[in-house]
Amino acid sequence: MSEQRQRKELQEIAALVVGEIDDLLFAMHKAAEQISSGCMLEDIDDAGHHLYLARKDPKDRGSRVEAVMSTMEYDQFFHIIEEIAAQRGLCLEAETRLEVELPGAEFEENMVTGGFEKYKGLAIEHHNKCLEELIVAVCCLLKERGLAVACVPDEDVIFYLPVIRSNDGMPGI
Repeated sequence: MSEQRQRKELQEIAALVVGEIDDLLFAMHKAAEQISSGCMLEDIDDAGHHLYLARKDPKDRGSRVEAVMSTMEYDQFFHIIEEIAAQRGLCLEAETRLEVELPGAEFEENMVTGGFEKYKGLAIEHHNKCLEELIVAVCCLLKERGLAVACVPDEDVIFYLPVIRSNDGMPGI
């Protein structure tokens, strides 16, 4: 019962996160509609967001537009998630676990015991299963809205919305 309740809470938080970036999503959908109806690229309303167009051939400016894309800094995306989770009483920082992975001992020729003189691979990582599940829930909600999402930690979150031509179902212009 507790796991089911936690899943429901994560879904509610994910919905609030998606609501927080709804203006970006709306701008992307509107731009995709404008492109699919044949608007000139210069006439597309980006609502103040940085929108990019993915073309069939990226080197050819005249090639068909396949998708509308946008990016958000990963830290900004994480901050939105963290802030909304905190408002709902979920402290993500408390859920973080430090994991240390030590390298194995190296055995050289004619050695009875191993040594760590030449070791490589000491890894110290923060893992937060709750945050991972929350990001997956947000991405699932965005997928339901037609977007593909790629999260690159310490870099960007990339939002990708395919453009569908309304008259024949083919992408692009």
